[in-house]
Amino acid sequence: MSCLQPDKLQLLHIDECDDENTYDEDPPSCIHYSIEWKVTLNGKLISKDTEQNLVLAPTFYWPRFLKPKLEKLLRKKVSSNKRVTPDDTNVVVSVTDRSERDLTKRFDETEIGWPVIEKQLVAWGELFRAGKKLRVDLSFNYLETGPQLATSSRKGDKRSSTSATQQMLGERTMQIDAEEESSGQPSIWRDVYNLMRCPGPPCHLGPHCWRDPIRKRHYKLKTHQLKSLIRHVQQGGQLQTHDDVPEDIRQQIYAEDQQQLERHQKATNIPSSNLPPINITNVLPGSSHQAFMSTSPMANQPSDPPPVTPLTVPGFRDAAVKQYSDWQQSKVIDHAWKAEFQKACDVAMAHGLDLEQIYKDQDPSFFTTKGVMLGIARRFVSDIKDWVKQHKLVGMIDASS
Repeated sequence: MSCLQPDKLQLLHIDECDDENTYDEDPPSCIHYSIEWKVTLNGKLISKDTEQNLVLAPTFYWPRFLKPKLEKLLRKKVSSNKRVTPDDTNVVVSVTDRSERDLTKRFDETEIGWPVIEKQLVAWGELFRAGKKLRVDLSFNYLETGPQLATSSRKGDKRSSTSATQQMLGERTMQIDAEEESSGQPSIWRDVYNLMRCPGPPCHLGPHCWRDPIRKRHYKLKTHQLKSLIRHVQQGGQLQTHDDVPEDIRQQIYAEDQQQLERHQKATNIPSSNLPPINITNVLPGSSHQAFMSTSPMANQPSDPPPVTPLTVPGFRDAAVKQYSDWQQSKVIDHAWKAEFQKACDVAMAHGLDLEQIYKDQDPSFFTTKGVMLGIARRFVSDIKDWVKQHKLVGMIDASS
């Protein structure tokens, strides 16, 4: 079975993939790639493996094949009396063409944003057609939770937090000492941590923060972000001042800050009590002095938002998602925005979300947490009803329901 668009090579959807087909046509009918993956525990390599000549999109290959292999490997390699947790996953997408730069991404735990990876592979489809090789390198990084941490957590959250902090500081000190001893030079870790140390009042983000020279504000730095800066320097990057923070790490900081803000806004929108709302009435001069607070029965009823009217989208649900994405892309000229709408479409397809479900949920934050720009996510959720109306009028979809 070949890809849906012969003129542009694609990765195969799970419904298109035939296990008995080797897909070795010449010229190729779809994109082939390989995955080289490894597992580390406390920074030490414990295993590595390669998945060759893959055609199934990573979004489907991961849960169906690779994730079970990873879990089986951990059960085999890690002693049953040890407790390990995923720290992060490093991803590098590359092509054997010197003119193209690698795509490097980092994800918390094993929550990999596969649509971003697939978008890059598809972008290199013509290079694959020309004979270049595509590869995805994955590093699953785990940390061992020591028995002393488990003991302290039973004695109280405060002691557990203190023990965890002490363990992280101890690991950092050991890393700095080992690096300085082996190289005879000042540790990169020490230099980065010193540069990013919070200056104190009026900033209270501490212990480390990034002073954004463009937005003129401070951002609290988490451990994984500091490690990204360290890797940047280890790979030859410059980091002499806060202005030198590379663009990819800046975007990561902005995105995580935005996600934290949205979570805070959601939390503050939840009613904190069942008390009736207080209605304050302005009294104009000369008016009789009436009660400022209304205690009518209507005032005691919570004002829930009106429910979303169910929407019926006729036809094939997956096809409708793709048509809707094409329509959104046709309404913008900026290529970056078009790519973001395509990313939203990819996220919906990867999670089995059709337009009726997306419209009913009215949840743009689901897409922003998957890396979609906030404005694009809002449009992708809110414009569905308009699209259905327009397409029914012009007869592009079946109007029967």
